[in-house]
Amino acid sequence: MTTFENPHPHLIYAPIAGRAELARLIAAAGGISITESVNMANFGSTDLQETGESKKNYMSPSGMPLLQHGDLKVSQSGAIEAYMASIAPRYKDLTQQQRAVDMMFMGIKEEILQNCAKAIFTTQKADKNKAVEDVCALFDKWGAVFEDQIPTEGFIHGLPYPTPADLALLNITTAGYMPFGSARKLAQYDFGKWEKVTALCDRVKADENVSKYLSESDNTEANPFGM
Repeated sequence: MTTFENPHPHLIYAPIAGRAELARLIAAAGGISITESVNMANFGSTDLQETGESKKNYMSPSGMPLLQHGDLKVSQSGAIEAYMASIAPRYKDLTQQQRAVDMMFMGIKEEILQNCAKAIFTTQKADKNKAVEDVCALFDKWGAVFEDQIPTEGFIHGLPYPTPADLALLNITTAGYMPFGSARKLAQYDFGKWEKVTALCDRVKADENVSKYLSESDNTEANPFGM
């Protein structure tokens, strides 16, 4: 068994957006250089195909994403996202209160992601109409909250650059085909009806770091399941 030898944070996932996309966005926007292993064969396996290492070393029975950085090995998307934000040069001056809000949006993203995945992978197999209803209700519920609470101008913390809270909103509504984009496609849902949400996400996409990442990413809009 070997491990990854790399001075940069090394993200382990599959070649899709999924539960790793927000971590990638945080790294890119925050100014962190990362490396990745993207391998569909690692889905559901107990060991990493590249090295033979057990996922238990990351405190995971089989799931991903995983992150290694030096001696640190962790699983769970929220932990990885928070760690990325904590070491990002661009985010070094965020207050504890700002970090708490960022983590709240990370949690909201994960809740919506799980429900989107359920709709496209499980519910629609039994009842497509129910899956469409579930997705529309989900996006309407959270869209109304976002529209009410986010600023009309600038970013969520009022800073001159997007933080993980803004990036989470972008991930949910725009950047990340699996599962968010697939769920939107299934339900023919248009986030454009939420004008403040759309405008904020446009500002996030215009950020130089984010724009560069989105233009170069092979995973953000990947759809290997053909959904």
